[in-house]
Amino acid sequence: MQLQHFVELLLAENERQNLISKGSADAVWKRHIDDSLQLLDLAPAGANWLDIGSGPGLPGIVLAIAGARNVTLVEPRRLRTDFLERCRDALGLDNVTVITGKVEQINGNYEVITARAVASLDRLFAMAAPLLLPGGRWVLPKGRSAEKELEEARVTWHGEFRLVPSRTDPDARILLAQGVRRRARRG
Repeated sequence: MQLQHFVELLLAENERQNLISKGSADAVWKRHIDDSLQLLDLAPAGANWLDIGSGPGLPGIVLAIAGARNVTLVEPRRLRTDFLERCRDALGLDNVTVITGKVEQINGNYEVITARAVASLDRLFAMAAPLLLPGGRWVLPKGRSAEKELEEARVTWHGEFRLVPSRTDPDARILLAQGVRRRARRG
């Protein structure tokens, strides 16, 4: 029921501001809702989540509806955080915090960090690594470019990396990462 209500809010708001592509609106359940829901199974139960660049609430709002204990949504665009706040309030999600700003400007400690279509892995790790608790996990839907992005990020970062297939797109991958640290500079 809450997911249906969220989809209605999302599609109505998409008429006012471009939250999802017009082409993906027709496949909103598979392309956005199911795609977000699959992330919950890849993190420890009851984890404290940070969703960077939350935009339309994907995956953060969906994760909160599905039972994530605590989800913080960070989005720099005020128009979008206004929408996220309206969704939180309309859906009665007291497990959601909305922050207007850039991730580099926030404080906090999170057990899981996610981001969807925000930045390259290298840039994402640089922006948010200080916010992840020791032993925490990155759960990053990276689509079809996952292997290439991971290869590029390994030049600067090391840790435990694993790519798992997406359940919604046979060509897409989700990056699971732990213990991510910047490589020491040589020379």
